[in-house]
Amino acid sequence: MAENEKAGTGVDMTGTAQPAHRNTIVTIGDINYLWGIFMLIASARKAGMSEPFVVGAKSFTPAAERVLAQLGDVEIVSLDGVERSLTCLKPNVMLRTKTEFVTWADSDGFFTGNVSNILPPDSPEEIHFRLRTSAEMPAAFKDHSFGEDGTRIPKAVLDAWRQDVADVAGGATDAPRYETSGSAAFCSLSFSRHRRFLEIWDALQAKVLPDRNVGVVDTSLRYYHQLDESTLNACLNFVPDAPRVQPVFRMNKERERLFVHFISQPKPWMGWTRRAFRFFDEYVAVAEWAAAQGLDLPGPLPKCLRASNRRLIKLLIPWMTLKPKIVKRLKRLVSRPR
Repeated sequence: MAENEKAGTGVDMTGTAQPAHRNTIVTIGDINYLWGIFMLIASARKAGMSEPFVVGAKSFTPAAERVLAQLGDVEIVSLDGVERSLTCLKPNVMLRTKTEFVTWADSDGFFTGNVSNILPPDSPEEIHFRLRTSAEMPAAFKDHSFGEDGTRIPKAVLDAWRQDVADVAGGATDAPRYETSGSAAFCSLSFSRHRRFLEIWDALQAKVLPDRNVGVVDTSLRYYHQLDESTLNACLNFVPDAPRVQPVFRMNKERERLFVHFISQPKPWMGWTRRAFRFFDEYVAVAEWAAAQGLDLPGPLPKCLRASNRRLIKLLIPWMTLKPKIVKRLKRLVSRPR
């Protein structure tokens, strides 16, 4: 199998030269997410997608890098030494792109089929990004009471976002563009047109987010508790030349062409939640495909990624879902000041 460590060189897994790509897919993760990153890229390759990948990686071993490199056209960006949450580095790693478009995909997700032609936005002036419905909004701000009905971004949050964007961008729009926020698990935009937007997003993260590792949510932050998601939505609302959100989000329309994001714990390579189990067959098929191709896996194939264990895993879902909650609660109790 051909190995290729540079993004954009146009060589697929068979060593065959391919046309130069217009789009790069970017993701990020530490060594604990190696299986997730592998499955994300493998799902693309299984579906016939040949886009280059750029992976922001922390605490990776040479063996871990080789596991990803064998999938073809994968560039590793080392984030060793970074103290803050990796989710705060999304735009920083996206700025390593060399193609016309750049697509972000969280590393705890996968593609159910070939989505190459629907990843980029319909127009270079737009961003392919999913805004929540008003009914979804209460969950987005459930830990922060602002005395409103919860169906839109609270005014106090918007006011803080506008001021901070103005500070880093040198100006901000007078009014917000959107009433609801969107998920930062996936987005795609024109890199050639909106490089400055990514730079502002990166600068805003540096300004308002903690310089320590706080995970993916920090409820002590009144206006930015969702970290990268909060800052991205702030920029989309108030950066003067921000890309417009594409009216139709295309990654959730057809079962055979989805980007599936596994939002909850445990992740599928560790266990399954009831909601995630809907995609058990498709996700396990990616692992089986990788093994059949003779690819080196990130480690022994987990029992939860074996099709033969489907019935048992379904029965164990309540325990697998409860276990992370128990562990999290115990950690809080142990770390609580006395």
